[in-house]
Amino acid sequence: MAASAPIVMPIDHTLEDFCFQVYIEVSLIQHDKVLEPKLFTGVKYFYELKEVLTFPLKYKDLSPISRLAIQIFSFDSPNMDTPIASTVVDLFDSKRRLRQGTWNLQLHRDKAVDPSLNS
Repeated sequence: MAASAPIVMPIDHTLEDFCFQVYIEVSLIQHDKVLEPKLFTGVKYFYELKEVLTFPLKYKDLSPISRLAIQIFSFDSPNMDTPIASTVVDLFDSKRRLRQGTWNLQLHRDKAVDPSLNS
C-alpha cells in the first residue's frame, strides 16, 4: 500500500455575491488536461461552503505543475451550463512543495475554466 495520503481538498469559501442554490465542480488538471473524475459538492442553500472532496489519486503521482480548476454553478442562473464563477489554483508552490493552509481565490465571473491557461 502506498505511503502517500489521498488528495483532499477542503472547501471553505464565503460566496456572498452568489445565489443560494449553488454547487461546485472541482477538476484536477495536469499537463493542460483535465483528469477524471471531476468532483462535485452537493447542492448548497447557504453562503458558506464547508466540504471535503477527495480525489482518487496520490500526491506523489502528480507533476509539480498540477492545478485545481474550480467552477461554481447556480441553479438560479438562466444558463446552467455556464459557471457563475471559476478559478484555477496551483497545487504546488515554486519550490515544488504542496500548498497548504487557507487560500484566497480570485473568482472570475461568468467564465468557464480553460485548462490550458492559469485562469
